[in-house]
Amino acid sequence: MYPFLARRVVFPLQERIKGKSTLSLLKELERSQWLPAGRMRELQFDRLKHQLEFAYHHVPYYRRLFDEHDTLPHRINDFTDFRRIPFLTRETLRTQFDTLRSRFRIRGVQKISTGGSTGSPVAVLIDPVRNSFIDAARLRSHRWFDADLGVKEIVLWGSPIEITRQDYIRSMRDLLLNSKLLSAFNLGERNLSTYCETIIRYRPVKMYGYASALYLLARYFRRAKRRPPQSLKVVFATAEPLFDFQRRTIEEVFDVKVAVEYGARDAGLMANECPSGGLHISAEGMVVEIERSNSEVLGEVVVTNLHSRAMPIIRYRTGDVGELGAEPCPCGRGLPLLKKIDGRQTDFIMTPDGRVVHALAVIYVLRECPQIEKFQVIQDSIDKLTVTIVPRAELQVAVRERIVHDLQRVLGTEMQIDLVISSVIPSSASGKFRYVVSKIAASHLSILEAPA
Repeated sequence: MYPFLARRVVFPLQERIKGKSTLSLLKELERSQWLPAGRMRELQFDRLKHQLEFAYHHVPYYRRLFDEHDTLPHRINDFTDFRRIPFLTRETLRTQFDTLRSRFRIRGVQKISTGGSTGSPVAVLIDPVRNSFIDAARLRSHRWFDADLGVKEIVLWGSPIEITRQDYIRSMRDLLLNSKLLSAFNLGERNLSTYCETIIRYRPVKMYGYASALYLLARYFRRAKRRPPQSLKVVFATAEPLFDFQRRTIEEVFDVKVAVEYGARDAGLMANECPSGGLHISAEGMVVEIERSNSEVLGEVVVTNLHSRAMPIIRYRTGDVGELGAEPCPCGRGLPLLKKIDGRQTDFIMTPDGRVVHALAVIYVLRECPQIEKFQVIQDSIDKLTVTIVPRAELQVAVRERIVHDLQRVLGTEMQIDLVISSVIPSSASGKFRYVVSKIAASHLSILEAPA
């Protein structure tokens, strides 16, 4: 399919059928991204006021919340006032689902579930307006790299093993839009070899997928000594934290820039990376705050979705940890910046002596061991880690002892390290893979972040 037909015929037809307005929103976003930062802030606050008014009049949960905390929309005059509204949490989404539903009649509302990777699944309602903004913001960011709608793309994503009738329809749509889906559910040697050949033959302009899956694919290209297609312009990594070592490998192997897309199924698409390296918040439809304890720079990402009407998401605690940027981006866009996203709270390790250790401290120890092919670290309690290892060869006693010693050097000798040898480490049900998962970090960090 020619990109022109995909862009001008197939995609608009799909949008009309779905009741979406992606292309008209995209035109607005193309203009608004160049607004000065001050004007962008005014635009954002104006839309925030409208969202608060909508939530108050159509959502029982917010009417009660705003009344109880004296945060009526007409009294919210600036972002300081706005921050008086209590947080929305995952627990609230679970327990107040029905009262969080909008009573305003909206067509095309869907229910989606999220959070399986953290063990605390929640459901939210999404509508065509919210989906339109997500697609428009994503397409805008792809245009930053001259990779517009309709160019050939490879999508490395979770896809079902059993194909339903709806999946066949999606496959036909993808064919017409020049998009080819490769399943991230099975990234064994045989599948990676097949994907490598497919990508070389298909000659994509862009690739989009899970950060960990793209990293594994890049490692296979390097190991197999295959040259990626010269047609490739950019790789978009999403759904998981992209570690520096993963970015370096992907960029070196494919010889293109890697751009991060940051979002969450429950909250929406929050930020996209530009060619200058700035991670720009989609401020026309999202308000991103950092809730931090005392004078810490890093804190929990709190988000408000300005285009979510079926179930308004207002001051939602995402569980992610990040930092806002203060300096303008060299690209000249007026969109605010996220300086850093350090992953989920559950990606941090809590130590018996009270320290909070970034996942990378553990990852580097295991990644530098040549005998390890793949690994995953689970923190079950404050003084116990389970490290599952897929070895390249049998791990000798001396190697095991060195791994335990090096991990305890980082985490302290009070931390019990249990090594488990396995032939495979499965990804989550969504196809994502997490190197480090702490089952206790979120509760411990919430205590640390509580006001004194």
